[in-house]
Amino acid sequence: MGLFAFASLGAILGLGDESTTPYPSVETAPVDTGAADLTEHIALYEQERTKIDELSSALEGNPVKPLVALFDWMEDQDAKMADPNLTVYSAESIAAQASTFRGDLEQSIIDAETRRTNASGSVSESIVDAAGNGFIDVQYDAATACGTHENADQGYQTVGCVKGGSPLIVHLLPDGERTEWHSTITTVHELAHVYQRADDVRYPDDDGGYRSLLAQGLFQGSEEVMADCYALTYLNEWTLSDGVQESGYGYICGDSERQAIRDWAAGMNAPIG
Repeated sequence: MGLFAFASLGAILGLGDESTTPYPSVETAPVDTGAADLTEHIALYEQERTKIDELSSALEGNPVKPLVALFDWMEDQDAKMADPNLTVYSAESIAAQASTFRGDLEQSIIDAETRRTNASGSVSESIVDAAGNGFIDVQYDAATACGTHENADQGYQTVGCVKGGSPLIVHLLPDGERTEWHSTITTVHELAHVYQRADDVRYPDDDGGYRSLLAQGLFQGSEEVMADCYALTYLNEWTLSDGVQESGYGYICGDSERQAIRDWAAGMNAPIG
């Protein structure tokens, strides 16, 4: 019996290999979510911006507002978000930074509300709390935070300071180590430095504010002498001594410099007694 070869059904029907290969599924281009993502990030930014504007009302008229939060920075972000060439990545980053900014501002307001209670009951804390409506802190650690006076061997002592890295903290010696008069005048002196730091933010190029006064030769061209003059003007004093303790840098400013202090303080919304 001979051998028979049976053709496959495909061969009988005349179907080639290509006919038995499944057709590829229809492919569609992936959905471009870029526009949707960009809109989402812009919407989030606008929500955060609205909250920031609402929160900032707590700082209206406050002399240290420039130190609490960099509101000028937020204005720069507004311009970036309005850029027609804004990318999704940039929008996401800016929106996230705005969220952080808003959270930090909220915490600053909460902290300020807590500080207004004058926990220590001291004269100096009451002055500081009132000066910044709670946004300026006071710590009684001048002995360690401010360093030793360069003339300590002659009996001089550093009683207070404001450090550049944390300009919203006034470091003082405890009130119990000073007379009430001395506590008052040194506290106001240090507050002047806080306002000077706020002014530095207002005029980052040193072309205005108190620096222009120093450049004119007022206050002997010294930030420290200016701080003394602010304290003297604030307290309507004509001496840096109460007969028990001496304070400051030895220069008593006159009427014209005191008027310059009043004008400067008015521009800063800083209290002047």
